[in-house]
Parts: sequence; structure tokens; C-alpha cells
Amino acid sequence: MSASSSSTDHSDSLAEGLFQNPALLRALADTLAERVMVADATGRIIYFSPAALDFQGLGLKTMSQEDWYRHFRFSDPDTRAPVPPERLPLSRALRGEEGPPVDLFVEADHLAEGYYVRVTTRPVRDREGRMLGVLLFMRDIAQERRAQAEQRRTEQRFHLIVEAAQEGIWMLDKEGRTTYANRYMARMLGYTVEEMLGQHVLSFVDEGGHHQVTLNLERRMQGHSSVHDMALRHKDGRPIWTLLSSNPLRDEEGHYIGALATVTDITQRREAEQQVRQLNAELERRIAERTAQLEFSNRELEAFAYSVAHDLRAPLRAISTFSLALSEDCPGQLDPTGEDYLQRIRGAAQRMSELIDGILTLSRVTSTGLQETDVSLSALARAAAEQLQRGQPERTVHLRLQEGLVDQGDARMLRSVLENLLGNAWKFTRERPVAEIEFGALPGEGGQGRVYFVRDNGAGFDMEYQSRLFGVFQRLHGAQEFEGNGVGLATVRRIIQRHGGRVWGEGRVGQGATFFFTLHEASGGGAPPSTDVRRDDGRRKS
Repeated sequence: MSASSSSTDHSDSLAEGLFQNPALLRALADTLAERVMVADATGRIIYFSPAALDFQGLGLKTMSQEDWYRHFRFSDPDTRAPVPPERLPLSRALRGEEGPPVDLFVEADHLAEGYYVRVTTRPVRDREGRMLGVLLFMRDIAQERRAQAEQRRTEQRFHLIVEAAQEGIWMLDKEGRTTYANRYMARMLGYTVEEMLGQHVLSFVDEGGHHQVTLNLERRMQGHSSVHDMALRHKDGRPIWTLLSSNPLRDEEGHYIGALATVTDITQRREAEQQVRQLNAELERRIAERTAQLEFSNRELEAFAYSVAHDLRAPLRAISTFSLALSEDCPGQLDPTGEDYLQRIRGAAQRMSELIDGILTLSRVTSTGLQETDVSLSALARAAAEQLQRGQPERTVHLRLQEGLVDQGDARMLRSVLENLLGNAWKFTRERPVAEIEFGALPGEGGQGRVYFVRDNGAGFDMEYQSRLFGVFQRLHGAQEFEGNGVGLATVRRIIQRHGGRVWGEGRVGQGATFFFTLHEASGGGAPPSTDVRRDDGRRKS
């Protein structure tokens, strides 16, 4: 006989002895905090422990089955479906059935509210196997039920949150098999949740990624979390790029039980990034091609400019020299008309030579590299003004040159800018008895940077023709009014553009002109800021 069988027999003998000694049974049951009831072989309740008596609420010392069923109603605690008398624990125990504890919901008219109990029964027989009665043990499980209900609500809320999440949630066990996937995760990969459960994570990764996934799982086992891009495989075979945030899972004792990951589909983002990379590559290719074309064009322009300079100057010199020789060596042999024609030939040759010089100057501005340093624009303006005054000391010109203007740029090119602008101001004010010329600077828009200006009170220009100011060989005044080759302001614009700035002019006919320019602007703009400088002053083209 086994030890277990011996123990059971001893327990049965003890129960039988207690049952046959009611006084001892009552004394023992009265000491128990648990609710205990004793029924005889007919099912009549012959004893209630004090705790069970309070639980009964009727004050009855004994109760037949009929009384019991008349006063109390029993139902399933979950469905509230009535439990028939023959299925109640006492009836089953009297039939000799032994089973697990049974949960019941008990109601009665004399009770304010029902209560939940867990009933455990123990049939008691004598040595001949005759039924002596039944021991019933009842435990209040209301608090346990409330805790279970709260746990179910918490789990339900968690489930709703997880299923409503617009990203995948994926759980693996410690072997890497899927234990949970929300619907979003399954849809992302083209599966149902049922199809994913139990599948190893490597089933959803191309073979080329198996090694990396295995390393990631090993890192989870070591307690490391990570966030990284990973290519998963859709059910139809296409790659799904994801941003995967993975963390290890541990039980209450700290043992590794698997991994939890949130998975975001970034396929569209990756495709967009790839498109951007392709567009950038294409843009760089086009820029390289365009740069090469521009460099070729600049070389061609430079070659053309030098060709013009060398190939045209020789015949121009011949025309100028022989026309001068004809005028000096054959005096009196030409009538006034012939002399006029001869002077026109020499004037045209001189004009052609000036145009060639302008083309060469513009070519050098385009092809020469910038050598930027700190440049005193005030000093450059002063030197240009002094040179103009030495050329025409008889003129009355009031010059106002702002001091302390220093900026970054190529000193040689910026000297050309100021020589052209101040030279134009000097030229177009020559009809004024007292000429007014000013160079200075204003604060830029929003207080950023400076706007430089050259203002005069000269001939001005019609703003309708403003767009022609900076074109090559474009002039707003005839050569008979003011000399010039139409290249000066074009050169100014090219230099300012190479310095990252803008240049523009404003003027009125007969009221002067003002030319503005900036250097190293972050972005292009429109008009200059408001100023007390007379912006209705103007200018034209050298």
C-alpha cells in the first residue's frame, strides 16, 4: 500500500470518527474561520458553523434540502443561469460524486444582495461504505471575483489599445517563435494573426537577413534593447522596410522569456529617400554637365575675346593710322566733305577700339577667380573720386564719401565697380553748375547687412527703360550726349553677382539717379529699404 493511499484511509477514518461524534465535530468546526456545514445522509443540514450561520442569515440551526432550496437560489456566477438542485455540490456528493470545488452565485429574498461562494464537499462513509453524510466548506470569493473582473477589464483595455495601434506589435518566445501579433502587424506582412502564431521570426525575413536577426535575438537574451531598420518579407515575397524597436521580456524572477517589438512600416519613406538620392544624383550629374558646358563656354568666350582683341586691333590700327596720315600728309587736297568723312572714319575706329576694350574687360570679370579679403570700399571710392577730379579740376563737384565702409570681396573687382558707378555719376552731372555725388551705405532689410549706394543729381533716366540698364552695349543716351561703350554697368552687374549680391538703379529724367548694390546676400530681394537718400534720383548706362 502506498503512502498516499495510507494517508487517504487515515483521513477517511478520522472523518468517520468525527461524524459519529457530533459533539466533537461541532467543537472542531466552531474553531474554523471557514464556513462549514454538515449534512446527514438524507441531505438535511444538521450543523452550521458560526461563520456559516452568519452567512446563511436565517438563524436556522438545521435545514432540510427543501427548506434550503425554498430560501436560496443558486446560479452560475458567470452566466447567471440557474443551477438545478441535482447539479448542486451537496446533491452530487450524496450520490458519491467527488469533484473539484464549484463556484456559485447565491441569492435569497432575505439578503440585501447575493454573494459568490466556492463550495468544496467531502462525502463521509463508514467502513462498510455506507453514506454517513457530507462536509461542505464554503469560501467567500467576492473579492477574488472583483479582482478577476478588474484584471479582465485591464486586459480588455490593453487588447483594444494594442489592436487599435497604427503600428505592428509583435511578441516572440525565447526560441524566437511568434506568441502574439496584433492585426496591424499581420496585415503589414499580408498574413492573418492565426497564420503568424507559432511561426519563427526567420520565416518573415529573407535568407540574407537571417544572420542579423539571429544576432539581434542574442542581444535581446543578453538584456539589450535596440531601434533599427529591418527588411521583413511580405507574404507575396516583396520586401517591407520597417523601423523596429525591440526589447527583452522577463518573468517575475528575471528569467528571459522572449522579446517584444513595435514595428513601423517605413517602406514609403525608404522609397522616397531612394527617389531623393536618385534625384540628387541626377541633379549633380546635370550640374556637372552644365558646369562643364559653362566652363567650355567661358573658355570659348575668353578665346573669342582675345581673338577679337588681337585679330581686330591690327586692322583698326591700320585704319586709324592711315586715316591720320592721309589727314596730315594731304592737307588741302580734301574738300570739307572729305575731311568730315575722314574724321568719321577715325571716330568709328576709336569707337570700335573702345568696344573691344569693353569686351575684354567683361571677359576677364567672368573668367578671373575671386580673391576675397577685407576691402575698404571707402578708400576705393576716395581713390576713384580723386582720379576723376585730377582729370577735370575745373569742375565744381561736391563729393560726400562715407568713411569706415569695409566688406569682404575682391579688391580689384570692387575697385572696378566703384570706378564705373562714380565715373557714370561724374559723367552724367557735367551739365550741372554744381554737381552732387555721394557714396554711402544703408542698413539692409531687417537690419541684416548693408545696401551701398552712389547718388548723383545728374541727367537721370526714364524708369520705363530700367530693365535695359545692365545689358551689354545697351545705352539710354546717345554718343553725341554722353560718351560710353555700354559695357560699364554690365561689368558692374557681373562683378556684384559674383560676390553674391544684387545691383539696381532708380532715377528720374533731369533729377539724377541712385544706384544700389549689395554683397553676399543669403537670398535675392526686391527694392532697397526706405531711406532719406533721394531714391527718385537716377541714372542711365555708361
